[in-house]
Amino acid sequence: MGANARVVIVQFGSYAAGARRLAAGGPETFYAQRYSIDVVADLATQVRGIWVVGLGADEPEEQLPSGVRSLGIELYPRGRAPRRRALIAALERLRPDHLVLASPILSVLAWARLRRVRTLPIFADSFRGSGLRSRLRYVLLARALRGPHIEWVSNHNLAASLDLARIGVDRRKILPFDWPALLSPADRPAKTLRRGTSFDVIYVGQISEAKGVGDLLRAMRLLADDPSAPAVRLTIVGGDDGSFAERARALDLGDRVRFAGRIAHERVVPLMNEHDAVVVASRHEYPEGLPMTIYEAFCSRTPIVASDHPMFGFQIRDGESALVYPAGDARALADRLKQLAGDPTLYANLSLAAESAAADFFCPLKQHELFGRWLSGTEEDRRFLAGFSLASGRYDARLARAVRTP
Repeated sequence: MGANARVVIVQFGSYAAGARRLAAGGPETFYAQRYSIDVVADLATQVRGIWVVGLGADEPEEQLPSGVRSLGIELYPRGRAPRRRALIAALERLRPDHLVLASPILSVLAWARLRRVRTLPIFADSFRGSGLRSRLRYVLLARALRGPHIEWVSNHNLAASLDLARIGVDRRKILPFDWPALLSPADRPAKTLRRGTSFDVIYVGQISEAKGVGDLLRAMRLLADDPSAPAVRLTIVGGDDGSFAERARALDLGDRVRFAGRIAHERVVPLMNEHDAVVVASRHEYPEGLPMTIYEAFCSRTPIVASDHPMFGFQIRDGESALVYPAGDARALADRLKQLAGDPTLYANLSLAAESAAADFFCPLKQHELFGRWLSGTEEDRRFLAGFSLASGRYDARLARAVRTP
């Protein structure tokens, strides 16, 4: 790498806002945020310059006390075309010789190849769109990732990394990565089903149809209309523009559904623990990598009801570590919630199983090792990273267990 390297990281979210909030004693807004910010700050002590380009909102460039320079570009303005040219113009100005790209943006990959910029794609995405446009995009993405400027391609956890191989990326260059285990189910005792009260369900995450929130609201209506169902109440945590709150009112759900808005990340697991079930409702079309909500639910010891999204299969098994229903099927979701609320033995077993389910959740290669070894780029570092590729044999036993699972 050398001390003269110029490194640019392109990601969603404002690095500067997060760093300032944490430095002032504020809370994290997502899992391992402090860890991720510290990884970049540590790199700033080793290179000539490091910039983080956030893709959420336009922000002027500023240098933080850590030495990291941060700026923002609103790549996807509401109601307007994506501003890819603005992003490329920023990259041209910054002139990186090392680029970390945290989103599969084809125009950036093409720019990096043209400029011969050494690039590390590091995603948290799956590639399951079924339409012609999606399939064409995946073909182009796999082709772009074969470029000589890309030695490694990383994705969050094993299932999403296998999805890269499925669309045509060489298994020898795919590195499943993860964050450290900062929480543990061992921090809380297993739970039992409460009796004589309502059955309280919680959803935490992006509020959208593709994430299954509409399915969850429809399931709540079905449960409300079922005289044999328990009294189920739902808390939805996340930013809502008001459209889903309006849908809840249209479904006449009244006080059965509460929109709690955004909360500090430190409150997520305790709030899950106060509820009786955690729902992870993503439809197949949502490009999940691996939602940390699943791990956080394990840590809360609260049983999970989850869709059968392909990215969840290595982490949850129906009837063993969660209850699984066909994604998009509100009736099946309602039935699973009713089943969980009515079976104390099943409930206790799922809560008890959270510790063993969480033990196999994370991949061994951590973000700081990936960044540091890739930037250094010595032969020793290449051998180290190769030992974590999909072709290394490291994951074969886990893959075989998954294949044998019905």
